[in-house]
Amino acid sequence: MSIGRTAARAAVWAFAGTAGSKIVTLVSLALLARLLSPAEFGLLAFALVYITYADTIGDLGSGMALIYWPERREDAAQVTFLVSVASGIFWCLLTLLIASPIADFFNAPHGAPLVRALAIGFILRYLGNTHDALAQKDLRFRARLGPDLALALVNAVVSVTLAWLGYGAWSLVWGRLASVGCRTALLWVVVPWRPSLTVPWDLVKPMLGYGRGILVVNILGAITANSDLAVVGRVLGPTALGLYQMAGRVPEMSVMVLLWVLSSVLFPAFSQLHAAGEDLREPYLMATRYISALTIPAAVGLAVLARPIVLFVFGDAWAAAAPVLTALSAVAAMRCLTAHAGDILKATGRAKMVAQLSFVKAVLILPALIVGTRWGGVGVAMGLVIATAIASAITLVTASRVIGVPLAKIARSFWPSVASSMAMLAAVAAWLRWMDGSAPVVQVAGGVTLGGIVYVAALALLDRKMLRIVKPADIVRGAAQ
Repeated sequence: MSIGRTAARAAVWAFAGTAGSKIVTLVSLALLARLLSPAEFGLLAFALVYITYADTIGDLGSGMALIYWPERREDAAQVTFLVSVASGIFWCLLTLLIASPIADFFNAPHGAPLVRALAIGFILRYLGNTHDALAQKDLRFRARLGPDLALALVNAVVSVTLAWLGYGAWSLVWGRLASVGCRTALLWVVVPWRPSLTVPWDLVKPMLGYGRGILVVNILGAITANSDLAVVGRVLGPTALGLYQMAGRVPEMSVMVLLWVLSSVLFPAFSQLHAAGEDLREPYLMATRYISALTIPAAVGLAVLARPIVLFVFGDAWAAAAPVLTALSAVAAMRCLTAHAGDILKATGRAKMVAQLSFVKAVLILPALIVGTRWGGVGVAMGLVIATAIASAITLVTASRVIGVPLAKIARSFWPSVASSMAMLAAVAAWLRWMDGSAPVVQVAGGVTLGGIVYVAALALLDRKMLRIVKPADIVRGAAQ
C-alpha cells in the first residue's frame, strides 16, 4: 500500500478519534462551567501549566525519535520505554517535592495538594508513551481511536459526577488521573509491543541526540504556546486564569483539532517520503493550501461569534472570556498558516532549524505578554496576537528559503481561503448587528449558516478547484503522493 493511501486512512481515524474526544470534552466543559466557578477552573489550570512545561522535557524527545528512527524498530522502542519510565518516576518525585513552590508562584498556595495529586499522572502517562509513539510511527491511528475516546469519556464522566457531588476543583483532578490511566491501559491492549530486559546501549546516544533537537523545539514550543497561561496565572490570579483558559479551549477544540490531527499524520508521512528520496515541496504546498481552506474560516468565525458562543455554551458567568476568545481565535488562524513548515523541517532532520524559529517566537512573545498584563487577560491575548503575527511572517520567509519554495507561491496557496474568510467575516458581522439583542443560540446558528454559505460562494469564485478536495483523507493523500 502506498504511503499516501496509508496516510489518508490514518488521517480518517485520527480525525475521528480527535474530533470525537473534543466533542465529548466540549459537552463536559459546558456542564462543568455551570457547576464550577472560574476560580476553581483556575486552580487546575495553573497546575496544568506546570505539567505542560514538565511534559515538554518529559521523555527527552525519545518518543519523537522513535517515530523518526528509520531502522531497528524493536530496539528503538525499548530505548524509548526505558527513558519514558525513568522520566515518569523522576517527574513524579520532583513534583511531590516542589508542589508548594509551584502553587506559591501562581499565588494559589491552597492549590498545592492538587499539584501533588497530579504527580502520579506522569507515571501513568509515560507508561503508555512508547505504545502511542509506535502507533503513530506505523500510522495505526485506528488503534488509537479507542484510547483517545476513552480519555475524553472517562474524564468527562468522573469530573462532571464529582463536580455535581460538590468536590469542586478536585473533581477535575480525579477526572484527569482516571482518564490518563485508562488511556495508557488501553494503549497496552491495542498496541502489541512489550518491553524486554535488554538495553540497546548503542542506540541510546544517537536517539537521545535526535531527541535533544526535538526537546529544544518542544521546550520553546511550550513557551510560545503556554506562556500566556503562565503569565496570566502569575500576574492576574486563578480567576483570570480560569476565564482565559476557558476561552482558549474553544479554538483548541475546534480550529486546532484538524491542524493537530493532520500534523500528527503528516510528520511521519513526510518522514517516510523523505527517507524514500521524494521531493517535499509540492506536498508542503498541498497541505498548506487545503488545510488553510478548512481552518482559517473556522478561526475567523470563532473570532466574530465569540460573545454569543461563550454565552450559549458556558453561560453568563463566563461573559468576560468572550474578548479573549476573539483574540485567541486570530492567533489560531495565524498558526494554521505556518504549522506545516515545522513538520517538513523535522521530517528532513532539521530539528535545529525548528528550534531556532521557536526561540525567535519565544523572544517575541514573552515581552508582549508581560506588557499586555497592564490591560488584563484581553491585553495578554492581544500581545500574543501581535507577537504571533511577526513570528508567523518570519517562519514563512524561513520556510520559503529552506524548503526552496518561493514566498509568493506559499502565499498563493492560502490566499483564496483568507480572502473568502474576510468576506464571511463581513457577512457575519452584519448578521450580528441585525440580530442584536436576540438569543445567543439564534445568533450562533444564523451566523454559522450564513458564514458557511458566504465562504463557500467566495471560495468558488476565487478558486473553484479547491472545493474538489475538502476531506482530511484526500488532503493527506494529495500531500503524501
